[in-house]
Amino acid sequence: MSFGWFRSLSLLTMKEDILLLTRQFGDHKLIFSPHETIGRDLFRKGHYQRDLATRVLELIGTPPGSTLLEIGANIGTHSVYLMLSGKFERAICIEPDPRNFKLLQQNLEMNDLSGSVTALQYAAGDREGLIDLYFEDANFGASTVIKPEGKQRSVQVPLRRVDVILSEAGTSPDDIGLVWMDIEGAEPEALSSMADLVQRQVPILMEYSPQRYDPAKTQKIIELASEYRRCIVFGRSESEMDIRGVTEQRDVLLLP
Repeated sequence: MSFGWFRSLSLLTMKEDILLLTRQFGDHKLIFSPHETIGRDLFRKGHYQRDLATRVLELIGTPPGSTLLEIGANIGTHSVYLMLSGKFERAICIEPDPRNFKLLQQNLEMNDLSGSVTALQYAAGDREGLIDLYFEDANFGASTVIKPEGKQRSVQVPLRRVDVILSEAGTSPDDIGLVWMDIEGAEPEALSSMADLVQRQVPILMEYSPQRYDPAKTQKIIELASEYRRCIVFGRSESEMDIRGVTEQRDVLLLP
């Protein structure tokens, strides 16, 4: 298992009746599907973007609050990585996909984080209600409330405003030290419901996908980003730039 080529070959030959794997990764354990994008990375590389999580924490330094807010927590990879850093006492993790949410709960429990992490099965948006969540089997990280072209399976999930979620959780905006958000095109709506966090310049790491937004939504994000002093863009390399110069999907870190 120490050879990358052997792990890749094992994935190619793994039968579909192996639904889930549980693996020890040094300082943590994870349960995941080996047949989808995130699970394949975990099996082959031993992590899923943990290097990004580590770098973001380096750039932030001491967070302004002791609570992590993760929007689009998926199966909990980054929930575990960020909590293991010791920089947060508590986390609120939001994940709407029923498949992911079950694995998120299991991964938190396996890593003794259930007591410090509140997991909530919601989609984040700019209103309260219900919304269709579209998902595919090939990538558990691609679940989205944005209706895709063609046919995809969907399920209705609760849609909640971020400010309402925090209020119900008894969490003040002053408590939040980092927002980690990856919600497949719904970022503008979620951002509009966390105005207090933006005004406080709470660091935000988000997947920014300008090609998925209409001009009005893109402009909304640009205006929100203008509340921050720094914008770090991650891609093939790391650079600091104006968010208006980002034309492709990238992970973006907004810093005061």
